Amino acid sequence: MKIDLHVHTSNSIDSLIRPEDLAAKSEKLGIIPAITDHNSIASNNLFPSIAGEEIKTDRGDLIALFVTDLIPKDTLFEDALDIIREQGAISYLPHMYDSTRHGTVPKENEIAKIDVIEIFNSRTLLDRYNQAALEFAEKHGKPGAVGSDSHFLLEFGSTYNEVPDFDLDDPKQFLKSLKKAKFVKKKAPFYVRGTTTVVKFLKRAFK
Repeated sequence: MKIDLHVHTSNSIDSLIRPEDLAAKSEKLGIIPAITDHNSIASNNLFPSIAGEEIKTDRGDLIALFVTDLIPKDTLFEDALDIIREQGAISYLPHMYDSTRHGTVPKENEIAKIDVIEIFNSRTLLDRYNQAALEFAEKHGKPGAVGSDSHFLLEFGSTYNEVPDFDLDDPKQFLKSLKKAKFVKKKAPFYVRGTTTVVKFLKRAFK
């Protein structure tokens, strides 16, 4: 099974990926996305996926995987971790060292509450940020995973986790499967980040 744990759709203010286009490419490539729209949980009946949300907490971004109820924007970081756990969902820490993209490093008392560390994000420009995340995961015995952080359809399919099959409705099976993951990693074209900023501006301007 191939899964990309960090994918945005047009429900995010800075993404242009239409769900129907993602569905078609997902089927073609055999890659299942976790749909992690910003401060939003997508309703998806088009194709197999994992429900997620990228939450803008008071200290930076945090992803909830297998989430059922929306966690509000600007929730305290530690409170968001607790809410994720209460939902039986999975906390996934994205681009944690990338200060240009709202990354955040958990405090000592928060580390135990983190389930998965994103050890490679395709949109992270500096390799040392991904390397630092990998070293953090290894130091603290946390499972690592990779995500494309796709905002444009061309990005989806370059980065994914290859894992044993698991039930897409079972977070515990997911964590067990992730322990045996193999990673396919490719950096996104450098220009996509600047283009994302333009998309965000235009969407807000013509909302």
